[in-house]
Amino acid sequence: MIISNQELLDASIQIERTGKAFYAELSKYVKDTTAREFLKVMAQEEALHEEQFKEILATKGDDQYGWEKEQKVRTLIDNKLKTDIFPSIEGIMSHLSEMEGIKKALDFATEAEKVSAEFYELLGDACENIDIKTQLIKLEQAENEHLKKIKFLGERFKNKYNT
Repeated sequence: MIISNQELLDASIQIERTGKAFYAELSKYVKDTTAREFLKVMAQEEALHEEQFKEILATKGDDQYGWEKEQKVRTLIDNKLKTDIFPSIEGIMSHLSEMEGIKKALDFATEAEKVSAEFYELLGDACENIDIKTQLIKLEQAENEHLKKIKFLGERFKNKYNT
């Protein structure tokens, strides 16, 4: 049941890299300039989160920080992170109208950001090293901020197009 550094790195890369690709691709479908730029910034922030998490694991060495045997982290990895949490934008857009597709994509993004925040929260809760815990709390806060922004963008989109 030990959770390896490689598993954590793989989970983080899956979350952040697929998030980056998701937001970058979605920005190509959004005509509203403000929303498009917002999505591009989200993509850049996801890339930054990946690097931040890599740094956390790089400083870990052989030390154990508490999350290695945490059942909640194991369950999250096994149940929610074994598949891509961000779907293919092309797959969404090919089956729906533009407005429906963007709304559906934002719904997926909302759920993915919740899972991302939960991942970092669980790691932070289990972590016994104050410096690493602080970094994980910052990542959790960033993901929660993304969640707020995505919800705001969804409301803006809904109000603009009355969908």
